[in-house]
Amino acid sequence: MITRLLLGSAALLALAPPVLAAPEIHAHRGGTVVNGTARYAEESLAAFRAAAEHGFVLELDAKLTEDRVPVALHDATLDRTTNCSGELRKFTLGELSACRTDMLGSPGSPLRSRGAARPAALATIAQVLDFARRTGAKVNLEIKNVPGDPDFDSTPAYANRVMDVVAASHIPRSQLLIQSFIAPNLDVARQRMPGVATSLLSVQAIKEAFLQAAADNDYDFISPEWPVTADYVRRAHGLGLDVAPFTLDSAADVRAAKRAKVDALITDDPLMAARALGLRPPRFFTAAAFIAGRRLVATGDLLTPRGVSARQGCRGTVTMRVMIRSRPTRRVRGRLNRSCEFRFSTRRTPPRLEPPLVTIRFNGNAHLLPQLAGPKRAGPQPPAFSPEPACPRGTAAPARFRRSCRLGRVRT
Repeated sequence: MITRLLLGSAALLALAPPVLAAPEIHAHRGGTVVNGTARYAEESLAAFRAAAEHGFVLELDAKLTEDRVPVALHDATLDRTTNCSGELRKFTLGELSACRTDMLGSPGSPLRSRGAARPAALATIAQVLDFARRTGAKVNLEIKNVPGDPDFDSTPAYANRVMDVVAASHIPRSQLLIQSFIAPNLDVARQRMPGVATSLLSVQAIKEAFLQAAADNDYDFISPEWPVTADYVRRAHGLGLDVAPFTLDSAADVRAAKRAKVDALITDDPLMAARALGLRPPRFFTAAAFIAGRRLVATGDLLTPRGVSARQGCRGTVTMRVMIRSRPTRRVRGRLNRSCEFRFSTRRTPPRLEPPLVTIRFNGNAHLLPQLAGPKRAGPQPPAFSPEPACPRGTAAPARFRRSCRLGRVRT
């Protein structure tokens, strides 16, 4: 009887549909929308910081100023997203410093946008890549040299100038994907940085031709305009290509993309996309590094969101990245314990050097998004965490909060 039951259970498991891995989420132009509300300016450092905090890939565009400085801007003109007007190619970087991003969201897209209360300066590509290198965030960089734009250059010069800045940033290849609608731009990227991942973008009308072109040119991704079918994804995978469609801004589209087994998706609202995929950010994540004798110690904890139990949320790895003079020198990995806490260490950096910059990243799990803390200098003594976050019923709280929760000292 027991044997029959075991065999029956095994048969049911064999018939059960496999669990689909969640596609990687790329924050389109930084991810300007948060759960339906316009929150950040396009391609702004604030948007990129918020996207990196949750482990999203930073998607951005590179356009050139008059003095050939690559800046993070989608359009050939400044009118749509800033308080300036005219073609970017007619502004030097110095002149551009007077322009501010005065709109939140992506004006012209189906999602709502609104005016910015605190306009911000435009970001250069060098600034974004420096931020990504220091935090470990992945970047999907489009060389925005396209026919139809007034700054289009049919020679390799445009792509080479963008790649000059990429090379000077010293960002690791493992953190970088170069995308473009124009294959020669990708060829320049590979010549300048052998081994870098590349992605061919495609609008609907030419996605079939570009699928074959991406395979023929041995690119890594095809990035077609949404929607795409499961059959298209299957054929792309058969050609050795990953698939990252753009731009998916509804939960229904995100779920459909997962069913189609895409490898990544590009969205203006990455937190919405994460929720549609069954992923939520921790309610809070506290992490710090300090020097104890000859050891550099990482410690901290997280609080799961409502409805995610300790069994579901208190699992996964935590990575400490150690940097000296802003260059990564070491990665060390630890694990969350059953109380959602962690503590692990590595040998300290030489005392003659300044205390290292450290980023600490919870790498996420089947229920929770990644979460990033830092970069911050390692301190000389253990941190004194303060019980700030809420810990309502239905969450997993680290040990240091349990008494405060029971006594009502922590907001609920």
